[in-house]
Amino acid sequence: MSKAENNGVNYGLVVLIAVAAAVISSFVTYKAVADNSGKFAVVDLQRVVVSSRDIAALKIERDGQVAELKKMADAANEKIKAEKDDDARKELSEKHLAEINAKKDEFDKVYATALQASDKKLNDIINAVAEKEGLKVVINKSMVVSGGTDITEAVVEQVK
Repeated sequence: MSKAENNGVNYGLVVLIAVAAAVISSFVTYKAVADNSGKFAVVDLQRVVVSSRDIAALKIERDGQVAELKKMADAANEKIKAEKDDDARKELSEKHLAEINAKKDEFDKVYATALQASDKKLNDIINAVAEKEGLKVVINKSMVVSGGTDITEAVVEQVK
C-alpha cells in the first residue's frame, strides 16, 4: 500500500466527525426550536473525538490492519516476481488479490462496527453530561456563534 492510502485511515475519523456533527446539529436544532427554554449545551465534537481513548485505540488497531495488508501485499508481490510463467503469474496475482481483498473486507467490517460503537458511546457520554447539567439540547460548538453552556471539558474528562 502506498503512503497516500495510509492517510485514508484518518479520513474515516474526519467523516465520522462530520456525520456526527451534521446529525447532532440537525436533531438538536429541531429540539431547540421546539423547546423554548433557551438553555442549551455546546460541545466541541472534534476535540472530544481527538481526546477519546476508544478512538485512539481504534486508530492503533486500524493502523495494525493496514500494516498486515501491506505485509500480505509485499509477500504476494515477492511470490509473483519469483514465478517465471506468465499464465501462472497472472493466476497467482488474481489469487493473492482475492485473498487481500477478502482480508480488507473483513477488517472494514470490524472497523465499521467498532466505529459505530465508539460513536454511540461518545453520544451517550455527551447526553449524560448534558442531562446532569439540566440541559436537554446539545449543539456542536462550531455551529454556535455565541451562547450555550460549554460541556466540552466534562465530556473530555470522561472519554480520556
